[in-house]
Amino acid sequence: MLFTALMAVGVVSGMSAQQSNFDVNNKGQSADFQPEALDGVGIDEKLEAQVPADMVFQDANGKDVRLGDLFDGERPVILTMNYASCPQLCGLQLNGFVKTLDGMEDWTPGNQFRVVTVSLDPNESSERSSDFRDALLSNYGRREQVKNGWTFLRGSEEDIRQLADVVGFRYNYVEETGQYAHTAALMLLDPQGRVARYLYGIDFKPSTLRLSLSETADSKFVSTIDALILRCFMYDAASGSFVANAWNLTRYVLSFLALFFFAFLAWLFRLERKTRKAKAA
Repeated sequence: MLFTALMAVGVVSGMSAQQSNFDVNNKGQSADFQPEALDGVGIDEKLEAQVPADMVFQDANGKDVRLGDLFDGERPVILTMNYASCPQLCGLQLNGFVKTLDGMEDWTPGNQFRVVTVSLDPNESSERSSDFRDALLSNYGRREQVKNGWTFLRGSEEDIRQLADVVGFRYNYVEETGQYAHTAALMLLDPQGRVARYLYGIDFKPSTLRLSLSETADSKFVSTIDALILRCFMYDAASGSFVANAWNLTRYVLSFLALFFFAFLAWLFRLERKTRKAKAA
C-alpha cells in the first residue's frame, strides 16, 4: 500500500502495509528535484526493534549514561535525534515539542514518561549540549520539574550511527556545510526499550502525544499507516464496532488529492524540462 506525504523538509514518503517507510529519497527523480545531500535521508519504521541496553553515552554534564538505565520497565521514552548547532530544523522541531509538552498540563517528563535527545554530532561538547538543553527548557513552564526527565546525550560517531540504524533513523553528514541532513521525527519507545511508534513533524497536539504515550506504555506497536487508518474511524458504543469518521475521511481524501495534484504538476514540470533539453540538443 503506497502512501504519499509531504514533510517540512520537502520529503516524499512511500509506505507499505508490511513496513511503513518514510523516505525523502524518491528514486527516479532527477537532481533538479532533490539535493544529493538528501539521498537516503528518512525513516525506516522498525517496530519492536530493541534499543541496545549496553550502549554508553555521555550526558550534558559529561557523565556516562548506560542506555538501558533510562528504561524502568514502567514508563515509555520519547527518543529524538538532533544536534545543538543545527541551523533550523532541530530548533523548530524541539521548540514545537516543548510547546506540546507545555500543553500536557498533568503529564511531565520524568513522571509519566522520559525524553532522551541524542546528538547527531559526535564533536558536540558538553558545554554546547548543556547550553542547548537550557535554552530549550527556558521555554517550558515546568522546567525545574523536567531536569531529571529529559536527558541530552552525546556519543561517538559509531555509537550514534548504531543507535540510529536500530531505530531506522537515516541521516547524512554534509561536508560542504558541516551540517546533518535529517528528518523531524519522534521515536516512541516502550518501557522495555522497543520501538513502538513514530510521530513526524514539528508540531503535535498534546492530546495526540498523550494518547500515543499511553499506548506505548502498554507496548502497543502501531505503524504510521495503521495510526492513520484508525484516525479515520471512531468507536460506536451502541453497535460495539468502529464506524467511519466522515470528517477525518474527508480531510485525508482532500489531502491525498492535493498531494496528487502537486505531484502531477511536478511531473509536468519535469517533462517540460526534458523536452526543452531535447530541443536544445
